[in-house]
Amino acid sequence: IIPRTNGAGGFTLFTPSEERLESGMYSKRYLEGQLSVALGGRVAEEIIFGEDDVTTGASSDLQQVRNIARRMVAQWGYSKDKLGATSWESPDGNGGFGPAAASAVVEARIDEEVTQLCADAYAACKTMLLDNRILLDELTEMLVEKETVDYQEMQALVSKYYPDGVNEKMKMPAEAALM
Repeated sequence: IIPRTNGAGGFTLFTPSEERLESGMYSKRYLEGQLSVALGGRVAEEIIFGEDDVTTGASSDLQQVRNIARRMVAQWGYSKDKLGATSWESPDGNGGFGPAAASAVVEARIDEEVTQLCADAYAACKTMLLDNRILLDELTEMLVEKETVDYQEMQALVSKYYPDGVNEKMKMPAEAALM
């Protein structure tokens, strides 16, 4: 896909539902889904062009994934086992209850868990795209032709291949748009 501007080559725009926006609360499952979706462009490039021809286009997506994963572990208590349901940082990201809220050992564990969350999201995204390669290819053609695909258009595309509906893993929030 050739970018038509000097800005982002493409992105997925999520506008949270009004209910979610008002509450400001996100489930672990929702956040893990956001991680996988944010990696979609990078993983799609890798699948289509190969690892050696992936571009820098997804750099901000990678930063977003890391930031969300870090907050999941260090602020929201979504640690798998190593740290438990503990907040190690305040919402502004500086050490929860002071500059030394987490020791070097805890910081290393946070980094391990963040790395694992990112790796799990990458694997889930890659599996989804490989399992649905025909959809990926058709979506790519649609984006080259018209630049933006909204939820209804994406739903119609998915319905073409899954007329009986899709499983929960493939559902995309109704407020999402691919650009």
